[in-house]
Amino acid sequence: MELTPIKVRGKRRLGNEAVVAIPKMRSKAVDKSKLHKSQRSRESKASYLEKIPLEILERILWYSENVNLPRSSPLIGRLLSGRSTLRETFIVAFQPTWDAWFGCIGYRHDSTLPAEGNPDFQSGLLEYPWTNISFILESWDFYVQRFAKLEQSETNQPFHLQHIRIWGDPDNPANAMTKDYSNIVDSQKASRCFFHDYAAFRTIEEHIGYYLRTFYTQPINPTFLEVHKDTRIPDSLFTSPYSDDKIQKLFWLVRGGARLSPDQTWELTLQSFRDAVPETLPHVGKVNLTMIRLLYTLGAYQTWPEHVSTDEADRIYSILRKFIGGSTAEIAAKYEYIFRMLYRG
Repeated sequence: MELTPIKVRGKRRLGNEAVVAIPKMRSKAVDKSKLHKSQRSRESKASYLEKIPLEILERILWYSENVNLPRSSPLIGRLLSGRSTLRETFIVAFQPTWDAWFGCIGYRHDSTLPAEGNPDFQSGLLEYPWTNISFILESWDFYVQRFAKLEQSETNQPFHLQHIRIWGDPDNPANAMTKDYSNIVDSQKASRCFFHDYAAFRTIEEHIGYYLRTFYTQPINPTFLEVHKDTRIPDSLFTSPYSDDKIQKLFWLVRGGARLSPDQTWELTLQSFRDAVPETLPHVGKVNLTMIRLLYTLGAYQTWPEHVSTDEADRIYSILRKFIGGSTAEIAAKYEYIFRMLYRG
């Protein structure tokens, strides 16, 4: 039985026309005229600065030394986010310091520390997450290669520089904290010197017994002079969790002569110390000795109030007593080392 057709007033249709009109499918093709119109509209709204060629925009960033320029608009941020642009920006910020003190060493609290370069520019770049240790060392390699070519062209002599190994030889615990001039810098891969020093700095973790016996005879380590004396260490490097990248970046800054800023109070370093020496299960005994020694090298413990130093020393000693003897002797040695470090300041 057929359905009774519904007649709609004022609507005429042919005999073979469907009762219900089937809607036409929309074409998925992009209307190019509308797309070009949209692009032209965005371009017309772009500021004068956003229309500047990248080569000029880069130089505005370098001469202004304003790390907030990439944040001024999404378009400018994208233009200035290329790897080569970021690397050159980092080199521009640190080059005045590197040019003046390349290969030199000094002491962290010496009054003759580097004053070349802009500490605000350097500090601002170090706050960005993309300035990780691999990026920093890549920039350093590019800089040393240029330095070597320039020196060769001026002196007509091959590039030659002895790397002063401030922490000595990581394969020899008896020489791990003695200066050594026997390592030649490879201009094509100058960053190898960093990893050599980092391995030497951490040698103590493998030979804790030896260093425990010689702790009080350790010299005050000099540093390279690779950052402005007022360049600020990012607070994030003092907060846990301590990844390898964060520890290595902090070591690069400490190795380069960085100091604690006046606004980085003892509360910040105290929390960093407590995170590195946990006392609650299941983390008790898992000491981050590298972080502890970096704080010591920065002189953090000297800034603590006396009662805080005493309380922390008592806390470490109470943990130490739990690990004395038996199979936990190595852990006990680490706590004893830290205990002596706190009293030495």
